Amino acid sequence: MSRTRTPTVSPSLSHRLNVLALVLTALIVVTGGAVRLTGSGLGCSDWPDCSVGHLTPPVQFHSLVEFGNRLVTVVMVIVVAAAFLGAVFRVPRRRDLMWLSGGLVAGVLAQAVIGGIVVYTKLNPYVVMVHFVATIVLLVDAVVLVHRSTRDYAPGSARLLVPRPLIRLFYGLLALLGLVVAAGSATSGAGPHAGDSAGQQVARRIPIALRDMAELHSSLALLLIGATIGLVVALHMGDAPERVRRSSRILMVVLVAQAAVGYTQYFTHEPALLVEVHLLGATVLVIGAVQTFLACTHHAPEVLPTPVARDTAGQGVPVGAH
Repeated sequence: MSRTRTPTVSPSLSHRLNVLALVLTALIVVTGGAVRLTGSGLGCSDWPDCSVGHLTPPVQFHSLVEFGNRLVTVVMVIVVAAAFLGAVFRVPRRRDLMWLSGGLVAGVLAQAVIGGIVVYTKLNPYVVMVHFVATIVLLVDAVVLVHRSTRDYAPGSARLLVPRPLIRLFYGLLALLGLVVAAGSATSGAGPHAGDSAGQQVARRIPIALRDMAELHSSLALLLIGATIGLVVALHMGDAPERVRRSSRILMVVLVAQAAVGYTQYFTHEPALLVEVHLLGATVLVIGAVQTFLACTHHAPEVLPTPVARDTAGQGVPVGAH
């Protein structure tokens, strides 16, 4: 009587699925911004159908843009589900990877619900803001999942590469980055790009002057730049490994470039293309900040069990043994 064999997934395949999930999570941030900046937020007036009784969109620009973003979301759901199954059937199994990939599944489902609420509330700016911030949280989860999937995270395996006070400074820097992202989302909610287009119902905006929100956002961004410069100087004065120093330098360059784009878009009256570039910069910045933080702690590559082959007598022989 034969037994049903439990499917297994190799660590390398599981890692590739995690990387693909990260790429699609970053892509959904950018395509979601494109929907808003092209005025296609109400291109599909219903959810999950594009319009009442019609799953697919009419051949119209705004409908196709909005539906295209939904298709990216569908692909993302499939890949995230595959990444979760990859963690469940991974050999050796890792509980931390299961929790992180499960977090992606929960996050994507929550995003789908919030996206439906965005449509039914006619692009309510507060719901749109929650939708964006939730996507950034999902992005952080995906970055951590990819980082952990090739490293040994057994208890006691961590080794700090920088002084502990700098780790605390980094926690503060990440918290400040979160405030900057939230303030940036609120600034967009007060700005001219509501996500609707001419002839549609005009989505209401956050009732705060754009200038006031932009000043708050830029003040927090300048504070973040100052904290990042302080971190970079401290890392170079200490004995941090070069890869950590290099990562911090790249992070600082991205942050300064992002600030330059932000000021340019404000003084040029929020052109849609620059806003999209700024959104892409925010995505890269979040990924870079999390990766730089993770690089401050050393975890050795995961040690995988040696494959065992069976000889003619049924005895286990390590592959490569003579």
